[in-house]
Amino acid sequence: MRISVKICGLTRRCDVELAVELGAAYVGFVLAPESPRRVTPDALAELTRDLPRSVRRVGVFVDASPAFIRDAATAGNLDVAQLYGGDSAAFIRDLPELEIWRAVPITGPAAVAAFAEDPAALLVADAVRGGSGVRCDWEAAAKLARRRPLLLAGGLTAENVTAAIRRVRPAGVDLSSGVESAPGVKSAEKLREFFHVLNHMEEL
Repeated sequence: MRISVKICGLTRRCDVELAVELGAAYVGFVLAPESPRRVTPDALAELTRDLPRSVRRVGVFVDASPAFIRDAATAGNLDVAQLYGGDSAAFIRDLPELEIWRAVPITGPAAVAAFAEDPAALLVADAVRGGSGVRCDWEAAAKLARRRPLLLAGGLTAENVTAAIRRVRPAGVDLSSGVESAPGVKSAEKLREFFHVLNHMEEL
């Protein structure tokens, strides 16, 4: 079982390049005004410049308008819009040029029924809004992962990612605060440690 990795909350070009070098399938950029990891559309253009096409670029948006998402996607050559809030069904209609993911709070069994039929292409299973370092309910996430593809987020680190993957069996994992030295500043040591652990996991 191959696990895809998304490194999110990137704000520095050197961190983007290291994430790609180490094997990230997705690089994520937060465009929410209230986030300490926020980047502007102008900065996004530099952060995503000349990345390999095999690495998908994900913009993270909170209650943003389709027009803002579309402008940011153009600036950063984004492949995916990951949404917090909003109506994902409406956004899929309004933004056909982008793949739409939805970040959802998995805090208990009720979330499985609530999100199993969500029209987004992929769910990001989190506890609260991204970058908090709070774990979601792994048991509920595992039940949801058996019904549809999801990325597991929320408080993942090199120390707990093996247990998380074995428990949930997600399509991928999404890291932000767990590989940082400060909000938006990734730690090269933590990134390398995380990928080392992932690459040396026994076959699931």
